[in-house]
Amino acid sequence: MKNNLDARLLKFLSNAKVPSTKLLALESDASKRNYYRSKIKKKNFLIMDSSYEKNSLKSFVKISDWLSKKGYSTPDIFYRELSKGFCMIEDFGDSKFSTLKNKDMKEKYELSIQLLRSLSKKKPPNFLNKYSKFIFKQELNLFIDWYLFYNKNKARKAISLWNEIWDSLFCKVDNYNKKAVVLRDFHVDNLFWLRNRDGIKKIGLIDFQDAVIGHPCYDLVSLLQDVRVNISDKERCRLYNYYMYENKIDHKLFEESYFIFGTQRLIKIIGIFYRLKLLHKKENYIKFIPRTWELLKKNINYPQLKDLNDWFNKYVF
Repeated sequence: MKNNLDARLLKFLSNAKVPSTKLLALESDASKRNYYRSKIKKKNFLIMDSSYEKNSLKSFVKISDWLSKKGYSTPDIFYRELSKGFCMIEDFGDSKFSTLKNKDMKEKYELSIQLLRSLSKKKPPNFLNKYSKFIFKQELNLFIDWYLFYNKNKARKAISLWNEIWDSLFCKVDNYNKKAVVLRDFHVDNLFWLRNRDGIKKIGLIDFQDAVIGHPCYDLVSLLQDVRVNISDKERCRLYNYYMYENKIDHKLFEESYFIFGTQRLIKIIGIFYRLKLLHKKENYIKFIPRTWELLKKNINYPQLKDLNDWFNKYVF
């Protein structure tokens, strides 16, 4: 596949002593990164081309090192040229949660939740940024800009009320004092089942370069309200209670934050998926939109989200 590769990537492959003809391009994700899998027998690795997201790769390596030292499974890094945006990493194989059969998922979800409970007890590293109000509102604006008012004049009253509602909701979640490392994209496409490892090391982690310091409920709601997979309400409730069991936290405050962040995240996802379609011509994520709306409509019926529910009924539904 040499003819299709960028000259900078070919130079990296030469430095890493990897023949370009022995690589298989993988399907691209929602980012600007590209991945290539080794076709060399008994040599399992991926080439990550993050040349358009160099800072993202630097963050990935830094956070990966921290997670690995704390006992979590992240891809080993065999060779890297961070200034160029290239990396050769361990290949976790084809055991993504999203590719596994539903009937085999009980143990995997429970172990993932054990991992989140463990992670919530670790002191966050100093180099991570806080999940700020700016990030929180910026993500919500994706829904406004790329879905609700795309190519339309924004209704001033609707936007004013929207900001007022979310300012109030952010104050509620920001007061939670048990901050933790939040991986941000903790869902079935970023979790791998590493059957030959022990305990929570069986869970392989990727795509954590956007990690921040924030509320521990964020990754839990990412997992349980994942738009890519259909978890029944009953199973979602069971797994939520599994996380909360003997967890010495304020259950009422945690639940409120869970629904606020879960709702904010679903709203953000609608904006992201429409941006991918409209700006980047990536239409394969639109198939998840009905599931996203289904989850969102359930969330905004939560009593503490009444004002938001009213807003959606007035300006969206």
